[in-house]
Amino acid sequence: MAEPESFPNARRAAHGTGVVAFRSNSAVSPYAFEPQPAEAEAGGEFDARQFLGMLLRRAWLIVGILFLGLAGATGYVLSVKPQYRAVASVEVQRQESQIIKEGEVQPMTIADREHMATQIALLRSRTLAERVAELLDLPSDADYAPASLSRADRLSRATTVVMGKIQVAPVAQSRVIEIRYESTDPQEAARVANTLVDSFIQTTLERRYNATAYARTFLEERLASTKASLEEAERKLVAYSRSQKILDLSAAGGTATGGSLDATSLVALNQSLSTAQAERIEAEQRFNQVRANGAARESLSSQAISEMRSERAKLFSEYQEKSSRFTPEFPEMKELAAQIKALDEELATERGSILSVLEGEYRAALGRETALRARVEELKNQVQDVRTRSIDYTIIAREVDTLRSQYDALLQRFKEVSIASGLGTSQVSIVDRAEAPRKPFSPNLPRTLLLAAVLSMMLGVGLAMILEYLDDTIKHPDDIKNKLGLALIGVTPKLNVKEEVINQLGDPRSTISEAFASARTALQFATDSGAPKTMLVTGMRPSEGKTSSATGLAVSFGNVGRRVLIIDADMRRPSFTTDPGASIGLSGLLTSEAPLRDNVVAGAVENVFLLPAGVIPPNPAELLSGPRLGRILEEASLLFDIVIVDSPPVLGFADAPLLSTACECTVVVIQAGGIRRPTALRTLERLDAARANIVGVILTKFDTKKSGDSIAYGYGYQYAYKYRVESTEADAEKRLRKRVSLFAGGDAANTGRNREND
Repeated sequence: MAEPESFPNARRAAHGTGVVAFRSNSAVSPYAFEPQPAEAEAGGEFDARQFLGMLLRRAWLIVGILFLGLAGATGYVLSVKPQYRAVASVEVQRQESQIIKEGEVQPMTIADREHMATQIALLRSRTLAERVAELLDLPSDADYAPASLSRADRLSRATTVVMGKIQVAPVAQSRVIEIRYESTDPQEAARVANTLVDSFIQTTLERRYNATAYARTFLEERLASTKASLEEAERKLVAYSRSQKILDLSAAGGTATGGSLDATSLVALNQSLSTAQAERIEAEQRFNQVRANGAARESLSSQAISEMRSERAKLFSEYQEKSSRFTPEFPEMKELAAQIKALDEELATERGSILSVLEGEYRAALGRETALRARVEELKNQVQDVRTRSIDYTIIAREVDTLRSQYDALLQRFKEVSIASGLGTSQVSIVDRAEAPRKPFSPNLPRTLLLAAVLSMMLGVGLAMILEYLDDTIKHPDDIKNKLGLALIGVTPKLNVKEEVINQLGDPRSTISEAFASARTALQFATDSGAPKTMLVTGMRPSEGKTSSATGLAVSFGNVGRRVLIIDADMRRPSFTTDPGASIGLSGLLTSEAPLRDNVVAGAVENVFLLPAGVIPPNPAELLSGPRLGRILEEASLLFDIVIVDSPPVLGFADAPLLSTACECTVVVIQAGGIRRPTALRTLERLDAARANIVGVILTKFDTKKSGDSIAYGYGYQYAYKYRVESTEADAEKRLRKRVSLFAGGDAANTGRNREND
């Protein structure tokens, strides 16, 4: 095989001063797989741009549901019969009309909230609806009940229909209630509404009249029984009073307890005893005071004693005055002493008289008190005996009083009810009677269409949001970071069926060329020294554009003067075709010590070379796990600027993890809308377990018109990448047409079609 320098149109790129060490982990950008993706998913913040994008992606679904909703609403409006609504209103007065005060059996009610709710419930009652149906003979109307049923069944059916068409609602902040009735006939709607109001008022009056009539009958029976009981109790009271000799003075105005003479006397004597006891105590106090110190109110108030005391005071004063000049034996002094002594004797005699009088008064008061006390005790015993005999008398008398009060109350109430029995009062009065409506209220085409449009839009948007939530495929460039936590290297657009990848790569202005040029630029910043020397391009399932991505990156690097080697490491289903005998391929190099230089194939694109897969071995994974792979990649990194390894998908085989371990970095290819997030995470976990340096993701087949709409939702965790040997010539021919013939010449190049098939 010729040297790389002698390949046609070959041009060596500058390598610098040294050789980049193979598998230099320190030089690779740390964009490795992180197990916690999707910051946006966990955040829960509303993103208007994403929501608008979701609406645009699901626009046909929303528009379709809107169209179906409008079509259904239009069909409904055209199919139903016009409905007319008649409205009548009544007022519930705050209080009942009281023709006679307290003449009603039922108490006066006030139209509070509970009362208003009761009136509304009565208007909706089945009994009232049945009465209206009977009054209007609705069971005979075929619109309300089939004529084949019995009268009772037709009445029940008509009542049910009437109840279903009645609407009762209070007017806000008022005591007015509106009654609405719906019918296909405007005259019938007004007639039923008015009949319903009239029947409601009539039933209210009848209910009150029936209650009054029942009360009158009940009072008549109670009066008769109460009167008989009262007469019997009065006879029993008189007979018992006569037999026990109890004279009751309470009926004659007596004030004594029990109404007996002894009780009256006891009260009077008890008062006299209290007076006598007070007089005795006062007399005793005066007597004791005079006896103790000789001073009393009587002695102080006596004129004789006062004169004698004044005279004695004068004599004693004179005696004291002369005692300073004369001795007591002096005749004049003796005479004064004798006079003073005579006055003292007279004073003592006068005090004795007063003491005798006070003692007499005390004795008299004590005797009167003793006599009264004895009489009171005697009357107490008599009154106690009377009270003991009056217990049954009091019980009978109390029964008589109770029956008399009950009889008087019943008689008064009977008179009032008798007067009010012929009067009917009601709190309900008609405000407006129903009139036949001039135009139907239903169906309302504008309102129905508006409601259908709103509901359809809500349903469409809701269904779109549900589908968007359930759709966890990687379909948008933002999903690479939000759902996988990886860097986005590039995005390749989806091509039409007639567009070929190789032809698009040949045009530097094509979208494919621009996409791979952008991916090439991103890879140039992946390491400190530029693009990685060896990179693995792998995917998760077949037909994701893995081989096309490897080819596009190689062509893009070649266009900027970098020498690129593509290694077709898919030894289960090779993707590149070469001329027969041009190279022993990767499988041949892995099983021998042949030099890489002699087995490299040059292609039609400048600076792009290929190491084909070679003969398909029975055990590709075992070949890749040997040490020979590392030496081949090391040799390739010395001969070429960039080495791109195209491998089988990750899931289901060990080839890709083995190759990722040997390469400096790994580029994962994901088809937009073709891989679910759990499958992608599982793939990345396998690569991470092999300690692969994942620098990012290339999103392929991205449809800009759909903005990432799901294409192949539903792969799950199943891996459907089946390898088999072509059993027929037709299978071999079909597989040959799918291979990339960029490095084949002659007939092989003419038969290959370079589409986005792998």
